[in-house]
Amino acid sequence: MNYVIADTNALIAPFKKKFNIDSELSRLLGDYKIVVPEPLLGELKKLAVTNMNARGALKLALSREVMPTKKAGDDSVLELAVKLKGYVMTNDVELMQRAKKRKLRVIRLREGCRLVVVRD
Repeated sequence: MNYVIADTNALIAPFKKKFNIDSELSRLLGDYKIVVPEPLLGELKKLAVTNMNARGALKLALSREVMPTKKAGDDSVLELAVKLKGYVMTNDVELMQRAKKRKLRVIRLREGCRLVVVRD
């Protein structure tokens, strides 16, 4: 089983760019499970007040496994990726760099609606 730990922008992307995140992850990884750090739910709830894409992302997040973390924000994503030996799914350049320093695998959105595993 491949674990994919999604950050906030990765959860919003399928709604903003209009693609099926499950089809893309299946194509890339085969068997996978999206895990959402619990602190991201608060971020999404705040964004959902004024952002239609964030409302969709919040529904997506709540339909997946939500795990508690000791840390918040990007640190919570990294915490779970290390714990689960999973992929970090993000388009945040800083988070990608931090993940690579920790030797974590990264999935990002390319070409509008295509997910790719980042290679060094």
